Amino acid sequence: MADDFARFGQAVDEYLARHYAPDRRRALLGAGGFDAPLAAELADLGWYSLAVPESRDGLGVALSDLGGMFVQAGRHLLIGPLLENTLLPALLQRTGDWARSDALAAAVRTGVPVALVDPGVSDDCSTDLGSVSLTGDRLHGSVAAVRFAPHASLLAVVAGTVLCLVDPHADGVRIRALRSADPAVSFGRVDLTDVHVDAVLGRDDTELITRIRAWARLFLACELDGLARGSLDRTVQHLKTREQFGRPIGGFQALAHIAADMHTASAGLHSLCLAALADAGDATDVADLELVAASAKAHAAETAVRICEDAIQLHGGMGFTTESDVSWFYKRAVALRAWYGDEHELHRRIGATLLDRATEALA
Repeated sequence: MADDFARFGQAVDEYLARHYAPDRRRALLGAGGFDAPLAAELADLGWYSLAVPESRDGLGVALSDLGGMFVQAGRHLLIGPLLENTLLPALLQRTGDWARSDALAAAVRTGVPVALVDPGVSDDCSTDLGSVSLTGDRLHGSVAAVRFAPHASLLAVVAGTVLCLVDPHADGVRIRALRSADPAVSFGRVDLTDVHVDAVLGRDDTELITRIRAWARLFLACELDGLARGSLDRTVQHLKTREQFGRPIGGFQALAHIAADMHTASAGLHSLCLAALADAGDATDVADLELVAASAKAHAAETAVRICEDAIQLHGGMGFTTESDVSWFYKRAVALRAWYGDEHELHRRIGATLLDRATEALA
C-alpha cells in the first residue's frame, strides 16, 4: 500500500507542478469551484478510473492506494470533483448492472461530476441541510448544500439507508446554484418533488452508504493533510526569503518555534493518514472502517486548520491577500473541516462507538 500511495502521489505531484501553475491555479480558485476543461483533462489522464473495477474498464486499484493522490490534490489546491468522480464510480459500479451505468462511465470518461446528495454530511447541521425520503420509486425532499450539483450528470441521492440514482434533468428535480465559501467546490441546492428514480442501491447492502461516507472522510483527511503540507511549504519559503533588520525572518527564534510546531503537527497528521489508509485497506468490518475514518478526519480537521492559521500569522498582513496562496489554503481547510464532520462532531461519534463496544464486551 505504501508503495502505491507514494507512486500515485508522485505522479499527481509532478503533473500538477507542470500543468497547474500558480497563475492558472489562482484564476480557477476564483472562478467558482468547477472548470470543465480541467475536469476533462484529469479524466483523459485516467485519474477518475483508477479504482473503477477492471470489468468496467478501470484499473481496479484499491481505494486505500489513492490517498497519495488526495494529499497532492490538497497540496496543490486542486479544484473540482476528484472525490465524487473517483469514489462513487469505484463503489457503485461494484454493485452490479443497473440503468444509469452509462452516466457513471461518462463521469469517469469526461469529468462531468457525479453529485452526492447526502443529508448526512453533518450531524450538527442536519436540521438546516434537510432530508430525503423514498416512497415506492419516488423521491421527496431537499438538501440545502450539494457539491457540484449545478454541473452534475447524475445525482446519487441518499434516502435513509438506500442510495437512489437520479437524472438531474428528470421531472421534479430542481437545482439552484449557490455561492460557495469553498474556493475549490461549486455548490447547489437540490429539491426533489415526486421524482422517479432510475435505480435503488443498498436494499440488500445496507453498508453501502456507510462505506461511501467512511471513504469520503478518509480522502478528505488526506486532502486536509495536503493542505497543511502545502501551507507549511509556502511558509518555510517565506521565512527564508522575507527579511527584516537585514536578515531572513526565519532566523528569529519566536517565528522558528512556530514553524517547528507546524512541521511536527504536519508530520504527525501525515503519519496518521498513512496508518488509517492501511487499516482501512485491511478492514473487512464496516464498523472498523467507519471508526478509522472518523478518527483520521477528526484529527485532520483540527490540525490542518491550525497549521493554516499559523501560516497566515507568519506571513503577516499579506497572508490574507489572494496573491498569497496561504489564504486559499486556509479557506479550503475551513470548508473541508465540517464536511462529513468536524473534530467536535466526530469526537462524539467516536466516543459513542467505543462506549458501545465496551458495553458489549462487558455484557
